[in-house]
Amino acid sequence: MQNPYNIWGTCRGSEPPPSIFGALPYTTTPTPPMHAPRLLAYTFTSLNPSVLNCVVVGPDNHLQFQIATNTSITILRGKDGKTVGLVEWRPDGSQVEIIHAVRKQPAGAFLRLAGDRQYRVMQVQNTDYLWITESNAISMYLAGEVRSPVLLARLEQHQHGLKLEVANHVIQNGLLHPVLLAVVLMQSGQSF
Repeated sequence: MQNPYNIWGTCRGSEPPPSIFGALPYTTTPTPPMHAPRLLAYTFTSLNPSVLNCVVVGPDNHLQFQIATNTSITILRGKDGKTVGLVEWRPDGSQVEIIHAVRKQPAGAFLRLAGDRQYRVMQVQNTDYLWITESNAISMYLAGEVRSPVLLARLEQHQHGLKLEVANHVIQNGLLHPVLLAVVLMQSGQSF
């Protein structure tokens, strides 16, 4: 009987080298870095005509949120119909409030433009998050993570509207509603 592991010592040319994990197969597909979180997709769809009147479907393709706007207020409601956040549009400065996360405050304070106008800073419970434009997306990172920033959320145009990918731990830490309202503000076309 021949040793099945003997082939490891006989690899030639274009054959893959032996696995460093023993009997596990060798792969040429790179593994993602350990700091890349699992992202869950939410889609802003049925834009009527914009993100100010739409529905948000979750990773399971079921309705998770509704966004509705009248002349002076945008309301974010959960699938149960309860209000989870709102934006009051005012000529003298819009206000934002997110139940259990962000007290009522100027929208420009909640999602302020950085001094160099290169990114926005979202502040939730005394923690700053950066929204940075990168190629075809707007990405969210924790402020201060310079050496190896971890992607927390990413917003992109999608064939059915806007696609928001959010790291699972962002949702677990109660940041989904602030992230959703930040998207509404950034994509509203309104001054705030």
